[in-house]
Amino acid sequence: MPDLLATACALVDPLPSGERRSLLVRWADRLERAAESLAQTITTATQKPIRLARHEVKRAVAVVRSTADAMVLIEPRLLDLGDGGKAEITRVALGPVLAVTPFNFPLNLACHKLAPALAGGCPVIWKPSPRAPGVAELALELLDQAGCPEGLVQVAHLSDDAVAALVADERLALLSFTGSDVVGRRLQRLATRARVVLELGGNAVVILHRTTDIDAAARTIAFGACANAGQSCVSVQRILIPDERDDWRDALTAAFAALPTGDPSDEAILCGPVIDAAAKTRIQHLIARYLAQGGRFLTGGTWNDRTLAPTLIDGLPAWAPGVHDTEAFAPLATLHRYHDLAEALHFAELTPYGLQAGLYTDDDVAMRFAFSQLNVGALVINDVPTRRDDRLPFGGMKESGCGREGTFESILDFTQPKVLWRPA
Repeated sequence: MPDLLATACALVDPLPSGERRSLLVRWADRLERAAESLAQTITTATQKPIRLARHEVKRAVAVVRSTADAMVLIEPRLLDLGDGGKAEITRVALGPVLAVTPFNFPLNLACHKLAPALAGGCPVIWKPSPRAPGVAELALELLDQAGCPEGLVQVAHLSDDAVAALVADERLALLSFTGSDVVGRRLQRLATRARVVLELGGNAVVILHRTTDIDAAARTIAFGACANAGQSCVSVQRILIPDERDDWRDALTAAFAALPTGDPSDEAILCGPVIDAAAKTRIQHLIARYLAQGGRFLTGGTWNDRTLAPTLIDGLPAWAPGVHDTEAFAPLATLHRYHDLAEALHFAELTPYGLQAGLYTDDDVAMRFAFSQLNVGALVINDVPTRRDDRLPFGGMKESGCGREGTFESILDFTQPKVLWRPA
């Protein structure tokens, strides 16, 4: 195997800041022009419904453009120190980056790593998911067409051992990893010099506290739980409702049952197949575990090949094993009842994960109280935790990882300050 880090080290900060920004803009233009081809490639590789694949491409284009705009954050700053003289603070490239990306958002999550690295002047070794190699190849081809210097981004289909060796190498400056908590924590332990940014998944909860339109809320929650077969780290997995609101249970059941499911090439479909047979087996075992503990289907539970009908399960305690401590990564959610908001927040906090949560309420005091109590990277009000704006800091607390992505946040991770000081 070629020495990927030697190539990367030779290309640290190869372009002036203005040229880096122009490269990002040209790449975004080419991604936008190739949007349909990219979307079709994503759907073919991962079985993501085509309408969601198209949305992913739009988000990726926006990520690259907003990263170019965020480069204002790393422009040199002059500081007058009075009797201490004058100083110029410049942010310089951190060094070679290893970017490890998953199958569920093969383009957008890659852009969240590649774009800030390029903005900061960092060469990248990109290990894409083996389930979506064609997406990486097309994205890199478009980047090359935009004028990226040869070798600045190297796509490498690496074994687990090769990834581990790169992370342990003192020449690596940053690891940006999105994937399982087991693999991510192992790589974190191996890192010697590298700064580590991990996004390790979640077990997202949504609390229905007060809402004037339960049918609209239920439709949004069903989408947040089951779109892309629930294969998202912020997919709704637990739903908490007041114990007297059986009408809310019925609205949620109807919304899950009505979610369009089937062939991912169909424009109307939101929930398609899970990624592979191993994922299906894992989900079947999880559902069997739920049923063995007293869970019962409100809707769903049936399979058509690798497509699970949107599934809502009632009857499980909020503290049941597998409910709060496991990432389902499936079109599956469990329903739980609470007596008051304090109990709901207690149930929500049972999980070792802390990525995002949702709270439906019209009570500002309740919102502030929940925000103070929940250990999550973001609390989304009157919407689902599946919602994301790529400009905002995104990441988790507890076992959901460390560091943040987001175009205005992560650009700082790929650079470090350097001071030119002229004392008086």
